[in-house]
Amino acid sequence: MNGSLRRYAELLLDWNRTVNLTGARTLAEVEAQIADADILLGVSWERTRTVVDIGSGGGLPAVPLALALPQVTFLLLEANARKCAFLEHLGGALALGNVTVIHGRAEELAHRAEHREHFDRAISRAAARPAVLLELALPFVKPGGELIAQVTSADPHPLQAAATRLGGGAPHLVRPIEGGSSLLVVPKIATTPAEFPRRVGVPNRRPLA
Repeated sequence: MNGSLRRYAELLLDWNRTVNLTGARTLAEVEAQIADADILLGVSWERTRTVVDIGSGGGLPAVPLALALPQVTFLLLEANARKCAFLEHLGGALALGNVTVIHGRAEELAHRAEHREHFDRAISRAAARPAVLLELALPFVKPGGELIAQVTSADPHPLQAAATRLGGGAPHLVRPIEGGSSLLVVPKIATTPAEFPRRVGVPNRRPLA
């Protein structure tokens, strides 16, 4: 682990004493989570320049990716103000010039013109159940882009109808060769209808799938 990643791990543990950022309690556990986030480096980034991280929390997976991919700009979206404060501090401490933090709910921010269908890729790690995440994330992604979410397990087939309603293609899983998370990948093939995402809380209470 390089110096910047180790500094990130140390800051995450330090802030985690007062802000609930991660379930990890030791440096080794944080390093394992960072290694798990590196699964995303295995997908192609050649055509990706703008990324939104939905529910960034403690900065996974976006921060390790931002350190590894300085040519890509990342918007870290987080609804919790204290977690946003950590992410802002982190951006300064690690000199992450390609990272911007925004405080707010995806259900509201996805309707803003400057964010809607603006991004080449949306990423997320355990921010919501897959059926909910599709509605929160796909409105941010431009047609031709994709959602890539780290999941512990998911059956992509029941998600097909919801993905179609949101302008997405067929959801599918990409599994790592050696353990860790699976990646749920949903291509964006059409414009998301204007009514999505629904108002705050509704996607979680009444998911589309």
